[in-house]
Amino acid sequence: MSFIPDKNLFIVTSALHANIGVVNEQNRLLQTIQTLENLKQKVPDAVVLFVDGSPHNISEEIKKKISEYCQSMWFNTHPDVYAMASSGRKSEAEIIMMFNTLLQIKQSKSIHEIKRIFKYSARTILEDDFDINEYDNLYGKYVFKKSIPSWMSPERKINITDHLYITRMFSFCPSLIDNYLQTLQPILNNVITHGIDTEHSHYLCLDKRYVVEFDRIKCAGIVAGSGETERY
Repeated sequence: MSFIPDKNLFIVTSALHANIGVVNEQNRLLQTIQTLENLKQKVPDAVVLFVDGSPHNISEEIKKKISEYCQSMWFNTHPDVYAMASSGRKSEAEIIMMFNTLLQIKQSKSIHEIKRIFKYSARTILEDDFDINEYDNLYGKYVFKKSIPSWMSPERKINITDHLYITRMFSFCPSLIDNYLQTLQPILNNVITHGIDTEHSHYLCLDKRYVVEFDRIKCAGIVAGSGETERY
């Protein structure tokens, strides 16, 4: 992988052909292309890396279409990602995919050329008032949308966590890549142990000293389970 110096890196996580959700494969692809076009429009000098963890093979035609917009990595043959994705365990599949993606980025010499890393879910659109410059001067920080109260039972909120972070879009300074890689292991462990999602587990495990919360992150995304659009 090669990166242009001093650019924001957007890791666009995807499952073009998933086993869960109400949106069919054709619409997932159309919505994903809209995401990539919108990202190019809103952050034209960003480096975009598309990573897909579908539990099914993706056709060469679709891969070629995605490659018109960005670099890509395909995890459908990764045994751990496949095992989780094929059984509908979306959080676990995404965590493992992110871990392996970030390992490759860390091992690239180009890591020193990236000024900020965004984790960005496919089928998300940056809104008109999104401004990438709001992420300047945040060295050594994660940025999440302000945490929201958990919907879990009172007992689980007491014993596990009472808040969660939206993980549709968040970002971190490359100086935190080792911190995040080390934190992804307990994030995964707590998802498995407690049966929680990655949003709850991120809030539970991240060191809040390094977290900045924005009231709005100024994006809108399609919820896989309902097909509805939510604004963040």
